[in-house]
Amino acid sequence: MSYKSFFIAAMLLSLMPLAVGAQGTEINSRDLRGKVVYQNDDVVFRQLDEHTWIGNGHLCYNESLYLVEGNDRAILIDAGTRIPELDKIVAKITSKPVTMMLTHAHGDHAGGVGPFPEVFLNAGDMPIVPNNMRDYYKGQIKYLNDGEVIDLGGREIEVIFTPGHTAGSATFFDKAKHYGFSGDAFGSTNLLD
Repeated sequence: MSYKSFFIAAMLLSLMPLAVGAQGTEINSRDLRGKVVYQNDDVVFRQLDEHTWIGNGHLCYNESLYLVEGNDRAILIDAGTRIPELDKIVAKITSKPVTMMLTHAHGDHAGGVGPFPEVFLNAGDMPIVPNNMRDYYKGQIKYLNDGEVIDLGGREIEVIFTPGHTAGSATFFDKAKHYGFSGDAFGSTNLLD
């Protein structure tokens, strides 16, 4: 782990057990706030701010997904276990083109990537990509780089490798809004630091 990754990991851990958004709103599995913008039997999406949404799948405990939008495009961080037509659901929330990103390759985060033409993850997780994903996923698997900045147009998301939960765990950090989307690297369920 690089010094920068260690520093960021230590900073994020210091915020535990609470997760706090830009306006100081606690976000955790027992107290989800935000207007419901989409709901069906498989997932519910709530709006955290004007350009950020949290989704929760229901198949495997409480799967967390995050839709993060800029002026030009959006990213979907994690895909749950199985959420049919996840791409169409996300298109009802944002009209921007959406790129699929994974915090790590466990099935409850990567299982729903099927409808997306490409998915980005840390190459360190390739050995644990679920076998069923290897069979059904027909898109391209691309790799993230530690420290890379994803420009969404007026909103930048930094990729920080945070190994521990898996060898390839990654956290997506929005410095301007003080959001860190970590998957299970710093706890499970709805963790938004």
